Amino acid sequence: MKGRISWKIRELHDKYGPVVRIAPDEISYTTSGAWKKIYGQRNPEFVKALDGRGIAPASIGGQRSLMTEHQDRHLRLRRAIDPAFSQRALREQESYFQDHSDNLVEKLKQRCKDGPLDMTTWYNLVAFDIVSDLAFGEPSGCVNNPDQPWIQAILARAKAIVWFQLAVQYGFMGLLNWMTPKYVTESRKKHIAMTEAKLKARVEAKNPGKDFMSYILENDEKLNHLELVMLSSNFIVAGSGTSAGGMSGLTYLLLRNPDKLNKLKREIRSLFKSRADMTLQAVTSCKYLRACLNEGMRLYPPTPGSLPRFVPGKGEMIEGKWVPGGYAVGVNQLAAGHSERNFKKAREFHPERWLDEPDSEFKDDDHSAVQPFSYGQRACIGRSMAYAEMSLTMAKLVRYFDWELHDPENDWWNQQGTYLVWEKLPLQVKLTPMFDLLE
Repeated sequence: MKGRISWKIRELHDKYGPVVRIAPDEISYTTSGAWKKIYGQRNPEFVKALDGRGIAPASIGGQRSLMTEHQDRHLRLRRAIDPAFSQRALREQESYFQDHSDNLVEKLKQRCKDGPLDMTTWYNLVAFDIVSDLAFGEPSGCVNNPDQPWIQAILARAKAIVWFQLAVQYGFMGLLNWMTPKYVTESRKKHIAMTEAKLKARVEAKNPGKDFMSYILENDEKLNHLELVMLSSNFIVAGSGTSAGGMSGLTYLLLRNPDKLNKLKREIRSLFKSRADMTLQAVTSCKYLRACLNEGMRLYPPTPGSLPRFVPGKGEMIEGKWVPGGYAVGVNQLAAGHSERNFKKAREFHPERWLDEPDSEFKDDDHSAVQPFSYGQRACIGRSMAYAEMSLTMAKLVRYFDWELHDPENDWWNQQGTYLVWEKLPLQVKLTPMFDLLE
């Protein structure tokens, strides 16, 4: 309940190596080979462990989501939504990212005069605005009004996964409503109700833009109303949480490593002389910015724990050892990214390790040991979208502001709990405007 399990598993891997039994029937790994075997093998598939160890429960009200569907239905859902996440769609959706990141810069310019700002909150707000606009063709207005009830409902659900995991694993789902804090239950109801209302308005819209639904509704693979509701809910929660967490973690790590922040400033401010230069194609091509994003997600992965799978059939060979069928196995993201067996100076922030320079001291790093968007056919479909959003937002903040930690003594990172995602504590940053947005 305190969210320390991933930290503890990291300690166990530090002590015992890349393969650790963490329960009588569960094994944790930290290797790139384990990613390929457990998450990449398709026949037979290692199915998701939905018994409380990973994403739980398998269904709500009898309806599974994109994240928990069986293989055949998962493939059908992916076919239906793939066009919405294509490179063509991303190009056509650029205005969504530009408008909301511009709005964030303007609001921060206004607010930073009053003192330090909680960037964890602001990243949540802009990420939610972007993904809700992409999902329904209508912004939620969170950057303009941080007290919007929808985002409050989603943030209140952050720790709810623990209650579901315990209920599923120990067999008291029937008692869950009695044991779960009222705010968790109410936040879940509010989220689904707001999702349904937004979806209804979007389906009935006369002149929709190029949002996700425009591609999904035009697709030959038709989805029913309940499937659309569940997909929309997934878009909102997963789409906003991943990028917001990535930007929060990177901001903290850059502020703790001012030499790296200054190097990133030089790249961004030398390449982009005006707002018009900052296209999605241009910012996603910035080598050091991409290296910073990758290094940030190595140290502060969006999903810090493991998403375990069940070993199929009678058993499988994993990393040279036989594992019986029915065991839960998975790669722990935090432990894998922080392992000295995978990365030199693994606990330090060095974006240079991702630049692939031939004489680099990091040339022997195993980049494939970290997969922040997971691996295989069930990997996160929004990977390109997340990189685009984070690249554009971070590039603009680096260009238009100087940053400073409000409280350098505060260990923002290591005190955070890890649930399905990070606890994401307030991150107070002093911002100093450097340019006008029109420049």
